[in-house]
Amino acid sequence: MKKLLRGLDWILDRMTLFLVAVLLLVVGLQIFFRYVLNHSLFWSEELARYLFIYLVFLGAAVILRKDRHIQVSFFVERLAPSVQKCVTLFVDAILLAFAGVVLWQSIKLAIVVWTVLTAALLIPWTFVYLGILLGMAAMVLVMFGRFWVHLTGANEEDR
Repeated sequence: MKKLLRGLDWILDRMTLFLVAVLLLVVGLQIFFRYVLNHSLFWSEELARYLFIYLVFLGAAVILRKDRHIQVSFFVERLAPSVQKCVTLFVDAILLAFAGVVLWQSIKLAIVVWTVLTAALLIPWTFVYLGILLGMAAMVLVMFGRFWVHLTGANEEDR
């Protein structure tokens, strides 16, 4: 499990970096063509939107892995350590269930829209929704690792 999650960390870091670079390139080209050459690239806005979808969902998995999501811990910090552990496990279970449900629904949606093409790029919508699917799959794996760490009391490095 440890190797799998470390490999996932490596892949997510590289993918998000790549997506940011490609997104900046596409938006930069769009600006250059529109304002310098006075010609619009018809596909650039749509591609930038889809790249951003991938970036949001894969980035959410990265942020979850680093435990940087916004959270209100004011009340939990004032509880006894044993109660804190129970609350943490409960929250982890809810997040895992949520990510699992969204993953399952994104799989069903990706299958349904396989024959529907996007407007400018003319690719199946499945490739757009694949960003949600990949991000949620990564979040499920990250949540299993976090749940294991919180359940066993192991170090974050042991996950």
